[in-house]
Amino acid sequence: MLDEFNAAVRCPEAHGGLASLPLFLDALAENEARADGARWIVDDNARLNMTALLRYCFPQPEIHVVAAEYGAAAHRRGWLRLDRALRAPDFTSLVETAEDWAETDRTFDDVLRVHGRPSVIFGDQDPCSAKTLGYASGDRTAPFAVFHFGAAGDAPSARLLAFRSGDHMFGSSIAFTPFGDAAADEPERRQL
Repeated sequence: MLDEFNAAVRCPEAHGGLASLPLFLDALAENEARADGARWIVDDNARLNMTALLRYCFPQPEIHVVAAEYGAAAHRRGWLRLDRALRAPDFTSLVETAEDWAETDRTFDDVLRVHGRPSVIFGDQDPCSAKTLGYASGDRTAPFAVFHFGAAGDAPSARLLAFRSGDHMFGSSIAFTPFGDAAADEPERRQL
């Protein structure tokens, strides 16, 4: 089941859609024995608050944005298999510098050049497609850091919309690139 979940969270469209992810997590939680009999609830309000904010801010509700939220929850439980775990100093440096670094428009290629291969890619593997890159250390209590990308358009690879680390609305660090700010403002301009 872990293999199926890890494939589905990376590419939900090919594995039953976004609705399959909480079902996988429910099944995994049910199989996890807890001495006190308590059961983990997949869709808690803290994650849903952040997901609602992110989906509102992006040009369209992207599946990879929500999949990354489920991936972060699975990482804390030890269920997300990382393609690469960052060493603690590298992860700390990424989290401490990425918010300022995102003040300039960046691309998928820029993020890979500076931060290396991600821990996990949520969404299409094509460098020009919208996706979310997740970076994590081996410490499951550390925040999960993500870079959200929109389609490349006229750029050589997908365009960075925002960087975020942390899991909660008020305990998270989020930074939009100038391109991401403009994309977030676009729905409001269309309504005027």
